[in-house]
Amino acid sequence: MSATARRRPGEKVDVTVCAPPEFFGNNPQVVRTDREVVLAFGLQQIDKLAVLKTHQHYHPVSRLHWSVSTDGGYTWRTTDRAPEVGRVLDASYGEPLRDGGMVTISFTRPFIAPYAFIQKGRVGVRPYSNRLPCVRAVPLRDFGPFGNFYFHAMTRTSDGALLAGGYAPIPGSQAPTNYTTVFLRSEDEGRSWRYLSHIENRNVFGFSEAGLLAEAGGRVLALVRVDWDHVPLEQRPPEARVGYGYFLYQTESHDNGRTWGEPVQLPIWGHPPYLLGLQSGAVLLVYGHRRPPYSVRAILSRDGGRTWDMRSLRSLREWQPGNYDIGYPQATQLEDGTVLCAYYGYSTPEMRGMTGPGEQPLSLNPCGIFVSLFDEEWLSKGEL
Repeated sequence: MSATARRRPGEKVDVTVCAPPEFFGNNPQVVRTDREVVLAFGLQQIDKLAVLKTHQHYHPVSRLHWSVSTDGGYTWRTTDRAPEVGRVLDASYGEPLRDGGMVTISFTRPFIAPYAFIQKGRVGVRPYSNRLPCVRAVPLRDFGPFGNFYFHAMTRTSDGALLAGGYAPIPGSQAPTNYTTVFLRSEDEGRSWRYLSHIENRNVFGFSEAGLLAEAGGRVLALVRVDWDHVPLEQRPPEARVGYGYFLYQTESHDNGRTWGEPVQLPIWGHPPYLLGLQSGAVLLVYGHRRPPYSVRAILSRDGGRTWDMRSLRSLREWQPGNYDIGYPQATQLEDGTVLCAYYGYSTPEMRGMTGPGEQPLSLNPCGIFVSLFDEEWLSKGEL
């Protein structure tokens, strides 16, 4: 059954994909193929997390799961075995390859050199792991002046190469946790990678995870997350004290990622960003809003991301009560124009085990995987 048979044009439908109350689930990655949509994510038992007292995002007791939909995102089948999939058309945490597979990048614990994973027939990714159903694992060693690379997003540039965006500690920085955004490039479908460039960061805050969108003519748009973690709370601007986040920054490259313009602050508060080019030519941005009202939000640009239509800003989902361990939305667009956006958030009203901003949070809150289905018409109505 097609998506439009259940969601009328101009409407939004929310779907619970996988939300067992005794588990913490987070960071779904979206893979759209020619026959299904797959979400790959980790599930961790909360009672085991409580015993270990290890940061939940390090996935200390995580088991990789997959949810598969063949009806446009309305119903999902969840399994702990990597499913057979069709030809990859879109991959939110990687990029499709010309042979129908996909490539993504992960890294192991402790934070050592990451790997590129070339996959075909089965897909899946989990941070801090090199045990994946992959065709080939490629170690990455060229990080230029940086000692490592923490991957976040990938796009294919107009010259056919793959551009991977991540972040790394700034060499020689007085603050050991100050980062900037770094880019790697592959010209052989992910089989080898080299350092390409980075964003100059002369700020007291760090640049980290970036959403990427490549266009014709060598233009690449990057929206960048800002982190104040290493700055004492009393020394931060008020907007960096009220929740876990800050305003997004934006920069552009006009030579396929080799050089970048000066980043400028956007009037959009939240992180991390995910960019999707729509069939209409508009650009969709989805991101987590990690302060009240705790939510996942979406907004449109109609000029390639040069400006953002604040009238189109809408919440996909809000959590009340809530806290800031939410979001990481990633999206794809189906053939009928429906946007499928997957994210994680609280699955019960229970809020426990969260520290304040500026500290390392230990979350013992039940979290699940959710999907919102909507279209550009619904988003254009605006609400905020």
